[in-house]
Amino acid sequence: MSTSPTRRELFRTPNTKDKLTLFQILLDAKLLNKDMSLALLKVIHKELGTDMRIDPTLYKDYATSIAALDYYTSDILQHVVKSWKAMSSANNE
Repeated sequence: MSTSPTRRELFRTPNTKDKLTLFQILLDAKLLNKDMSLALLKVIHKELGTDMRIDPTLYKDYATSIAALDYYTSDILQHVVKSWKAMSSANNE
């Protein structure tokens, strides 16, 4: 029995769970920087807020990832929050 992924699995469009998994893997490996975190979290946050078909457990996973980011690299989380606030205030002007 082959355990290798099929071609279809390798080239499918990633879903929100995949992106959260990638974020957590990068965080665990200490490979996240401020810009990468901002980009991934912006996409994940948007998908969680707009797609009504999202599995409710993904919200818990998202919260867990944010808590881990705050615990291990609070400076990165502060950068993300500051950037979101700046984008939000620019959109309101």
